[in-house]
Amino acid sequence: MESSAAGVVRSEESREGPLSGGVAERGGAGRSRGEEVEGGGAGERRPGVAARPGSAAAAPLSGQKRRREAEDGGSGSGRESGGDNSSQLAAPRRHPAKGPPPVPRVVLRPVPPLQGLVNACRTVFTGSSLPPMAPVVHFIRSIMNLIGPYDVGLRDDVDFFHRMNAASRQNPPIITCKTILECQNFAIAVFFLPFGTVMPLHDHPGMTVFSKLLIGSAHVEGYDWVRPRVSGGGSRMLAEKVLDRDVTPASGTWALFPEAGGNMHRFVAGEETHCAFLDVLAPPYAPAEQRRCTYYKDTPYEPCRCVVRRLTETTQRHGRPLAWLEEEVDEPRDLRIVSLPYRGPKIY
Repeated sequence: MESSAAGVVRSEESREGPLSGGVAERGGAGRSRGEEVEGGGAGERRPGVAARPGSAAAAPLSGQKRRREAEDGGSGSGRESGGDNSSQLAAPRRHPAKGPPPVPRVVLRPVPPLQGLVNACRTVFTGSSLPPMAPVVHFIRSIMNLIGPYDVGLRDDVDFFHRMNAASRQNPPIITCKTILECQNFAIAVFFLPFGTVMPLHDHPGMTVFSKLLIGSAHVEGYDWVRPRVSGGGSRMLAEKVLDRDVTPASGTWALFPEAGGNMHRFVAGEETHCAFLDVLAPPYAPAEQRRCTYYKDTPYEPCRCVVRRLTETTQRHGRPLAWLEEEVDEPRDLRIVSLPYRGPKIY
């Protein structure tokens, strides 16, 4: 009976061992063998059951094998479709659509008034002796009205002129001229007169002149020839006074023309302060082109029949003062004009 029972147990172990993975506890010998039997899941142990030798390392190897097979499969497919991969590499890479290029930032700086005057003169003056049109006159005057003494570098010059003239006690006083720019079509200059100084009566043949007082005060007198011309013998010619007034920086810009506006004028600086003028001459003096500066002496006109008969109705109706202007051959002796270099704000 014992032998048959043992045979039955062995047959059951041989039949159930590989299928169920576990044995029943049967006595001491059976329990020792059952503790070494592997559980149902990979890497899973049941309490009191030990894994079989070599079975624990088999599970991770199966994962590595699957990864190798996946890599081999991908590389194999790549090798099998090698032509397709080369065509994909050779195809141009598509870039995302780009927007318009950035617009550069432009910073507009205001043009200094003096530079604006230079630019305007270059545009409108052509060197002609004919007077400019009314819009051009208004344009130049509006720009000059914006210019002050510091715009032409008079900040430091006032003290220099004061010392040079020794409180205006030079005999005669020194008038200084600083030419800012001169070309064939126009010239821009600043004239400085110590107080009490007289700029003698002089003309501007075939020229248009814009003037503006920058500092101080002055008295201005201007003459135009009587039309038709009336001669008083010799070099004397009859002229009518068309300008006789005091000017300050607030007076703004005025203009004279070849045959109107006081083409022959005289300046007298104020008795208390120095004065400085900004002048634009278009075209500038040019002796080779018959634009030479001529100085005159004026004497009061006394009515006489021979002259009154030759005066036009317009001249008589205006009632402006008349004077005889006599041309001076030489420059007046009491006139000293010194030219100085311009060192003010840079112009282009």
